Amino acid sequence: MPTLLERAASFLASLDPASLDGAARAAACEALTDCVGVALAGSQEPVARNLRSWARARAAGRSATVLGTRLRLDPENAALCNAVAGHALDFDDTSWTTIGHPSVVVAPVALAVGEEIGASGLAAVGAYLAGVEVAHRLAETVMPEVSRNGWHTTAALYAVGAAAAACALRRPGEAATIHALAIALTRSGGLRANFGTQAKPLHAGLAARSGLEAVSLAMAGVTASAEAFEGADGFAACFAGPAARARIDPGAVRFGEPFDLVARGLAYKRYPCCSGAHPALDLILDLRRAHGIAAEHVREIRVGTSLLAERELVCHAPRTPAEARFSLEFALAAALVRGRVALDTFDDATLADPALRRVMERVRMTVSPSLARLGFIGTAPVEMEIEVEGGRVISGSRDLAVGNPERPLSEADRRAKFLACAGRALAPSAAESAYLALRDLADLPSLEPLFDTLAGSPSPPAPVT
Repeated sequence: MPTLLERAASFLASLDPASLDGAARAAACEALTDCVGVALAGSQEPVARNLRSWARARAAGRSATVLGTRLRLDPENAALCNAVAGHALDFDDTSWTTIGHPSVVVAPVALAVGEEIGASGLAAVGAYLAGVEVAHRLAETVMPEVSRNGWHTTAALYAVGAAAAACALRRPGEAATIHALAIALTRSGGLRANFGTQAKPLHAGLAARSGLEAVSLAMAGVTASAEAFEGADGFAACFAGPAARARIDPGAVRFGEPFDLVARGLAYKRYPCCSGAHPALDLILDLRRAHGIAAEHVREIRVGTSLLAERELVCHAPRTPAEARFSLEFALAAALVRGRVALDTFDDATLADPALRRVMERVRMTVSPSLARLGFIGTAPVEMEIEVEGGRVISGSRDLAVGNPERPLSEADRRAKFLACAGRALAPSAAESAYLALRDLADLPSLEPLFDTLAGSPSPPAPVT
């Protein structure tokens, strides 16, 4: 029986972007649009600036655009910088198949390689879909163990997706594709201990670059094992454990039948912070409006979380904006005090707000026994009690945040998010043009006009929210 990597290589070799149906094209364009928008916003963050400086000194070419800048680098380093920028604000999409962030790794690869080889928009869309599909079909055989074992799944599971996307465009042949996927697997990693630091978005960038480098290594003749995923001491055994490896049935995996991106969809964020806080944020903002809760009258906020949320929301007394993105205490306090959580919430001034710090100290976060029984799930359901002066307790619960496929963002919401993000790097007219081009990316005969728009101005406009 063919191995999983052999089956994946066959799928990639046979994929014809022209055969993609409307649902697949639309899902991919929505994901790519959201990803580029948050990357444009993230391009102005310190971690993105740091990576651009590092990559500029090491670049081997100038064929790919670094979003939001006039800088051009080789595809490996451009993808590195764009993936880091896309994850810098933790505003990018999430997949519950992986409990990770697919687009921020795979999209920069599809766009960088597509730009270098002069691909059409449809070819880039097909490569993005293929990369996510390979990563997700492999991932569903080893989840949730990979996440439960402490790996940052965005880094651990998407280097192989990045390699798959590059293979879909470069077409190195099935043998070289197998080697490329196996090399990408051997370079996978990413520790959840780095959440709340600049290393967290770096994980996404390293996964993107590792996937691209794996393809170039394979095309240069470097070989690797076709059993690198399910074989003895392969990815499954090392990242997920013997039990996960034992249950893998390569013959049961069906790539593209249908695409996971279409069947399960993605969760798109309304707030630029860890998705583990999003249902709680939706809930507390709803309770604040419905009951007229004033932050100064709150005595205590008791929050029951899921098992994963406890492992992700680890910054209980954040000192930096990066740490604040992984602090439930900060997110809930900001929602109560400011009545909103947006791009400008995560800054030093908000962190230093005495009123907000007082509310943070009143948040009590524990794992809910009833939610723990659901297992290691990514959707972050939450239970909450807010005790106000006089002893009144206001309670509620929330299973899913707005932005999930079951509670999707509206077209107006998606456009507003993109323009707010893109406005940090582009002039308003360029941001609007970029949104329209990305929305119809599958219809573009060439990516060149899009990248002319996404390159940004020599002096970016002041940030907007």
